[in-house]
Amino acid sequence: MRDAFLSERPNPWKGSTNPSNGKIDLRETITELVLEFLTDHEVEIDGKMLPGYVRYKATASVSENSNLRKFVKGWFPQLKDTDFERFDADKLLGKGAYLTIAHNVDKKGGVWANVVGAMQPPKGSVLPTIPSDYVRHCDRIELTEAEKSQQHPVESDQDNPDDLPF
Repeated sequence: MRDAFLSERPNPWKGSTNPSNGKIDLRETITELVLEFLTDHEVEIDGKMLPGYVRYKATASVSENSNLRKFVKGWFPQLKDTDFERFDADKLLGKGAYLTIAHNVDKKGGVWANVVGAMQPPKGSVLPTIPSDYVRHCDRIELTEAEKSQQHPVESDQDNPDDLPF
């Protein structure tokens, strides 16, 4: 995994009633945790072959029934419920994962690769490495459109997968 960051989006359920508790959702936005994973699939950008990446997004909550918690427990099955009391997504950086990716078609016909699951890779697996010049999302300054077009996906470091991330 090469990066983890929070992202906000408009709440599509604002004003709707939650069927489980009868409460009206008044939130303007939803905060999601985004986890970016490098892949061994290469893409050509400006004549250079660079590693591709995929993202996993989930509401930024590790409550008992949250999708994020289920995803992380699938990736690290040895985690106990008490481990989530001090969850820190940054501790996942550099951890390797075998990903399950679903390809979905949007309304305009575009195909999107969505991460739907992760598990520990076998010991000794060769994993992409994060290059030393990679700048994490939280450390980037706002780029101009020209600068954004110059930015490319890059690679990830593999820490000891047995070392629990949090």
